Amino acid sequence: MNTLPTELLYQILSHIPRSSLPSVRLLNHTFEAIAFPLLFKNLLNWLDYKTSHAAITALAHDVYNRPSIMWSPWASEPDGPVEAVWLGIIWRLQMGKHVPELERGMGMLGGEVQVLTSENYARLSRREEMCENRLRLAQNRYLTHRSYCDGAVRGELSEELVEGSLVWEENEL
Repeated sequence: MNTLPTELLYQILSHIPRSSLPSVRLLNHTFEAIAFPLLFKNLLNWLDYKTSHAAITALAHDVYNRPSIMWSPWASEPDGPVEAVWLGIIWRLQMGKHVPELERGMGMLGGEVQVLTSENYARLSRREEMCENRLRLAQNRYLTHRSYCDGAVRGELSEELVEGSLVWEENEL
């Protein structure tokens, strides 16, 4: 499999059921690199205010499939912390590489130790639009939508996100 072109592997993995992608990522580094964007391909849409609001609003207007009690799409978002796992996944999807880290979000950037947080995400990624509030809003809307559609617990990142964070660090120890 290591001799196949990346484009062919991508086509093969894109036809695998989404529920199998977390296991596929454990096979080797090549599969992990290809399966990661497939597994989390829709997360970047949650960073767009209009797209994420439309998804939540569409669910609110779906009389038959919406939960009987739900968070209003027009209500303000809770002012909770942005999870490190969420930051790591968004970083990897936007930047195309792992968070510059060795241990728990810390790594060398520009000759000094940096910790990736929601406060310094925009500066470290050189994307000024990625402010803390935007990251928090995207995380909250994603979690709200997941809790209504998949029954995931609101306020906690799903096991899929946790499994998708730093799989190789655990396996290489």
